[in-house]
Amino acid sequence: MTFGPGPIAASVVSCCLDLIVFVYYYIQIGKPIAAVAPRFQSFFASFSVWAESAYRDGEELRASISIGKSPTTVAKTVRMRVGDPVTQEAETTVPVVWEATGATSLFPKMEGSLILADIGPDHTQLAFRGTYEPPLGALGRALDKVLMHRLAESSVKGFVDRIGSALESE
Repeated sequence: MTFGPGPIAASVVSCCLDLIVFVYYYIQIGKPIAAVAPRFQSFFASFSVWAESAYRDGEELRASISIGKSPTTVAKTVRMRVGDPVTQEAETTVPVVWEATGATSLFPKMEGSLILADIGPDHTQLAFRGTYEPPLGALGRALDKVLMHRLAESSVKGFVDRIGSALESE
């Protein structure tokens, strides 16, 4: 698995537009889409497990930043809804929504799409494009700009990387 060309592919990109935060992350898989698409479509039942694990990775990041020298894992269960995949000539798009269970007013709901795209005879791109609205109004937006966007970025990166590793392993 490799990251795409340029520095932007090696990290998650997020930006704000008023109240909405956009998150984008992609990786390249060193296999043709014909080799990974069937496995990708069989993963839909596993997505919620990967989303929860990715969310926990983000919580670990947040805890290590806010607590200091001894990172403490703060785990939060998430619920994931996966829509019907839409397959076009060179890509398959799967709408996904994940949100925390319990205390939902404290955690944003991530809405986006997981995209598997043909980018050449021997490479496939796996990407996540999503948005969320920081909770807690103006205070939440300020916290998001300073720190909480890293939780979202880490969650998205962990989610895509797990799926990419599984697609490339076979």
